[in-house]
Amino acid sequence: MNLRFAALANTRVTRLLLLLLTSCALLGVAPSLQAQSRIPADPSLSLPADVQRDLATIPDEGTRLPGRHFPVSNEYRHDLLYPDLRGLGGVHVGVGSDQNYTMAAVARAELLLLVDYDPLIPLVHRMYRALVSVSETPDALIARFAPEAQQESERVIASELADDPRRDDVVRYFRGRRAWFERYLRRTAQATHDGAPVAWIGDATMYAHIRALHRTRRIQTFNGDVTAERTLRAIGDVARRAGAVVRVLYFSNAEQFFPYSEAFIRNMENLPTDERSRVVRTVNHRRLVKAGPRDWHYVVQELPDFLARLRTGRYRHSFQLVGDILAAGPPSLGADGLSHITAAQTPQAALSRVPARRRGPAAVPAATAP
Repeated sequence: MNLRFAALANTRVTRLLLLLLTSCALLGVAPSLQAQSRIPADPSLSLPADVQRDLATIPDEGTRLPGRHFPVSNEYRHDLLYPDLRGLGGVHVGVGSDQNYTMAAVARAELLLLVDYDPLIPLVHRMYRALVSVSETPDALIARFAPEAQQESERVIASELADDPRRDDVVRYFRGRRAWFERYLRRTAQATHDGAPVAWIGDATMYAHIRALHRTRRIQTFNGDVTAERTLRAIGDVARRAGAVVRVLYFSNAEQFFPYSEAFIRNMENLPTDERSRVVRTVNHRRLVKAGPRDWHYVVQELPDFLARLRTGRYRHSFQLVGDILAAGPPSLGADGLSHITAAQTPQAALSRVPARRRGPAAVPAATAP
């Protein structure tokens, strides 16, 4: 190959790559050619210093206290999700309390970025960070919530969170709710289904994974609103700069309380994802079978498919996704408390029922690839 031909070939390759990157930016998706993640797969290893500094820039949104506080989970069958989540790795983004730990442990997540509208939930995760870090086993952690251990546990929290400006708030929070958490953790640790544990606190391997993540400060928590433009938007930016991929996006039942606004859709588009990424949500609907008498119906959706439906302009609320499940029937519709939404098996029924919503210009992330 002569030099002139080589230069021409290189120019054509460069143009093709630029065209690919530009097309991905206009569509609001990350190209498949991604840099290697800078998040170590081994959870016992610390994050690179610059990634830690970047995480520290994610802002809270300072929301008001809601009418009800949910420091513990009222979802009891996360084991239904194990086949869908097992080994996904990557980043786990979610709302709520320690139910995130169960899903992240099964997925072997490398980083948890947790956002909640309730400003007290970050105190829950800080409390767990302090106590889990110094407790080698689930039993050792539960023992720290016993009445006779209260003073020592308060000392541990104050010591472990010595450089945290919310340290005193966490100590007071623990003092006021210690007995509540003790009952919850003891009950949850003993819960099983078909002989298998249903939560992180009932399984030594899952607990070890979460403990390693806490000890290396890989569980970060924020007070934010997933429909606003600061916290979740910044999480997408930081994850992308770290070369990471969000593999699990967990909403619990939060979607029932808000419409799919333009800001929310931008937040979803800004998360670095790939074809293995999944959305997990819970739904209470009279036509969907609950996983238990006091439980929910669980839904797992391909995250690329969720984005595709949002971009049609026809999906304005999560209950339209329920309509898609019901219209599709089995296998999308599950009879055991778990349904799936996929591009291949769940037609977009909302397209025939809802007029399209006009959207503004497509948002182009600051960087379209990690």
